[in-house]
This record gives sequence, C-alpha cells and structure tokens, in this order.
Amino acid sequence: MSEPAAEAQIDTPSADRLVIRIKLVSQEPAPPPARRFGRGAQLAIAGTVVAVLVGWFGIGSLESDPPPPPATLAKAPVAAEPAPTPAKPIEAEAPQQPDAPPSAITEVVPDVPQSALDTIRGTIRVIVRVTLDKQGTVVAATADDSGPSRYFERLSIGAAKQWTFTPAKLADQRVMFVRFYFRRDGATANASLEAK
Repeated sequence: MSEPAAEAQIDTPSADRLVIRIKLVSQEPAPPPARRFGRGAQLAIAGTVVAVLVGWFGIGSLESDPPPPPATLAKAPVAAEPAPTPAKPIEAEAPQQPDAPPSAITEVVPDVPQSALDTIRGTIRVIVRVTLDKQGTVVAATADDSGPSRYFERLSIGAAKQWTFTPAKLADQRVMFVRFYFRRDGATANASLEAK
C-alpha cells in the first residue's frame, strides 16, 4: 500500500490575495452516491422550511420592539445619554412625623347619684393617668391625683377605662391624663397630655 498522497498547488500570488489549494487523496472507498429526492419531494421540503422560518420570524416580530433605524456613515457619533435613575419613594427619604397628640373619641363621665353629689362642698378633682395602645384603647388606668375621696377616685378610674382616643401611627403606647371634676350640679371631664 502506498501512503496517501497529498498534493499542494500554490498559485502565483496576486497583489490582492494569496490562494493555496490542497488536494487530499484518501484510501477509503468512496461512499455510495446519496439517494436523490424527486423534484416534488424537494419542493415539499423547501416549502416546509420556508413556512417554519416565516412563522418563527413573524411571531418573533410581534414580541419584540422594532429594530432601530440603521445608522448612516454621514452622522457624527453622538454620546449616549445616561439612563434615567428610577425615582425613590418619598416615604423612604422623609423621616416619619411623630404622632399628633391623641384626642378623645369616646368620653365617659361617671354617673354619680345625686345623694353623693349633695355631700360635695366646692369641687373635687381626680386626675387619672391612662395608658393607650396603638389603636387608642385604654389598657391601664391609675389615679395620679386621687383627691380627698376614695369613692370619687374609684368612679373616675372606672370611667377613664372606657375612654377611647385617636389611633397612633408610630407609638405603641401613649400616656394621657383624664381630669374629672365633681360638683353638686354634676360631673365633667377632660383629657390632656399633662398631669396639671
């Protein structure tokens, strides 16, 4: 057996290009000629390929943005503008404002029997410290200034526990002072942030 022969031909180089031609000869037998399709089968295959490509490009063009117009060589290069930065939420930048002072929504004044009111000379004042939760409900009530009578102190604490105030946005608990005034003609009440 002889070794595979390789022939190389080099054309004379021209000014524009260099062409090298190599011919390889192998010792393997040539494969049998490929089976040829008839003209009708070739047209059917070509039609199927064209239909698939048209469908694929058609669907692709519906899903994407149109391509940008082609650049012309006459235009001078333009520096790209920076992409706009997304807007930041205002809430994240501005610190939250403290809660407004709570105001009473439901005020309850003790229902004192007239026989007890008749024992009063002047005015009896009872100050009740109430602790509010975030929703404005009284969760604790204690006498800050009980006044001269335990009876009116007990009535005042019981009434103060039924008060409700405006909800808070930030604070989990707040403290208010509810003042009760008892006179012969009846009882009144008001609330504030200060004890006196």
